[in-house]
Amino acid sequence: MYELLKEQYEFSDYQIAQLGYLGKTFLSEFSKLLIMGIFFRKQLSVYLFAIVVMVLLRTATGGIHCRKYVSCFLVTFSYLFLALTVLPVIPVNKVFQLILLFLCMLCNYYIGPVTSKVHAALKTQLVKRVKIQAFLVIFFYLTLAYIIPENPYISAGFWIIILHTLQLAAARIIKKGAPYERETCEIY
Repeated sequence: MYELLKEQYEFSDYQIAQLGYLGKTFLSEFSKLLIMGIFFRKQLSVYLFAIVVMVLLRTATGGIHCRKYVSCFLVTFSYLFLALTVLPVIPVNKVFQLILLFLCMLCNYYIGPVTSKVHAALKTQLVKRVKIQAFLVIFFYLTLAYIIPENPYISAGFWIIILHTLQLAAARIIKKGAPYERETCEIY
C-alpha cells in the first residue's frame, strides 16, 4: 500500500503517515463507540443522543486527552456510564437544571478550548469560533431543556454537558498555561 501511494499517486512520506494516522484514529474511535454501543444497547437511542451532544462539545472545546486506547476507552466509558446510568437517578429541579446549563455555557466559553499537547496551536479566529460553537450548542440545549418535558434524552444531555464542563475545567488545570497552544513540538 505504501509503495502504491508513493509511486502511483506521488504521496509524500508525510501524507502517507497522515493517512495512516487517520485510519488508526477512525478504527480506534469506531471500535470504542461499537463496544460502548453494545454495552448500552438497552438504551441505544439515548446513548447515540449523548454521543452527539458529547461530540459537538468535544470538537469545539476539547478536554482531557489520553495517550493510550485503554485509558481513553475507560475515561469515555466512565463518562457515559455516569451520564446514562448513575446520575439520572439524582432528581434535579428544572429551574436548577437551567441555571447549571447557563453556568456550563459560560464556563465552556471562558475555559475552552483545551487541546492536546500534540495539536497545533490554534489561531485566534479559530479559538473565537469554537468558543461560540460550544456556547451555542449549550444555549440550544438549554432552550430545549426549557421547552421539552423531562425525559431520558434531556437528562442524558444535561449530565453530558455537566460532565463535559467538569472534565474541561480539570483539563485546563492539568494543562496549566495557555490551554490551546502546543507545549512541545514532539509528536507522541
